[in-house]
Amino acid sequence: MKPIPLNEQTIVGAVSLEKIGEFIKPWRIFYKDKDFFTPDLLNGHAEIPAGVRITFETTSAKLMVEFAPSQNEVEFDVVIDHERIKTVIVQPGDTSFTIENLSTNHKKIEVYLSQQQQVLLKNVFIDEHADWAAHKSSGKKWLTYGSSITQCHAAESPSQTWPAITAKELDLDLICLGYSGQCQYEPMVARTIRDTPVDFISLSAGINIYGGDCYNHRTFQAIIIGFIQIIREKQPTVPIVLSSPIYGTFREDTPNLVGFTLIEMRKQVKEIVDIFRKNGDEHIFYVNGLDILSAEYENLLPDGLHPNAEGYKLMGHNFAAAFKPYFKKDEVFSL
Repeated sequence: MKPIPLNEQTIVGAVSLEKIGEFIKPWRIFYKDKDFFTPDLLNGHAEIPAGVRITFETTSAKLMVEFAPSQNEVEFDVVIDHERIKTVIVQPGDTSFTIENLSTNHKKIEVYLSQQQQVLLKNVFIDEHADWAAHKSSGKKWLTYGSSITQCHAAESPSQTWPAITAKELDLDLICLGYSGQCQYEPMVARTIRDTPVDFISLSAGINIYGGDCYNHRTFQAIIIGFIQIIREKQPTVPIVLSSPIYGTFREDTPNLVGFTLIEMRKQVKEIVDIFRKNGDEHIFYVNGLDILSAEYENLLPDGLHPNAEGYKLMGHNFAAAFKPYFKKDEVFSL
């Protein structure tokens, strides 16, 4: 077998790649700025490669992926021409897996990395005499920012998160900045988004802010407005969709420690979009989280907050439907 290079052309969906000895570590921030991401690198979630894929085209009938051992089980999805063919569950201490008996036809291979555990990649091997090339996507590049509900720990597998499902339905190249418990609209994350050229951006606002009691009625809108303004410094016309929280059970009408309910948050998130549009930003749009997952589907929230695997699939389809009225192949959003 022969190796293919692991670099920005074959590892997609990461913000940056760090070389650590013989390994490549995908990051969901610019790793050279990591000291500025306090506390503790978004509680470690910037190092978990949710939405990151090894992607290339080949005629190989065999695929081997090598990586650093983990203390935990690690899941990978192998996707051929947009269809998942296998979820590989790697046991603690294992350092590779192999897929055999693939078609020798020309095909696109994607290996989705875990949305739950760190992954340090070492090598990808294909058949010695197989052809291969970096995949040149025709899709638009989409960056989505959110909480654990965007990182999707409980999804069926790495390619079954709601962002991955939405990206597949709309033919988008995904960059997922779902940071479990950490969607607090910090300026360093805004700078990361600002400095990552994309075709369209979606931002989920509210649930971690509610749970963290971190912004009140005085600061909630101000921090999100400032966050978006930072993005607009370098991406002034890139379409942005700002969505409010999905259904949140008791949080709907129970005030947190600073007096917020999810009902009030949705109102204020929509007002933020209205403020931008009133001031000339025609490229920002609002999606109500209740249109993505409403009280009708409370049974898909086993802990009253996080969707289960079925819930994430529903969210993926519903986000695709919510984006679609604005979406055109050659012009991402227009009204």
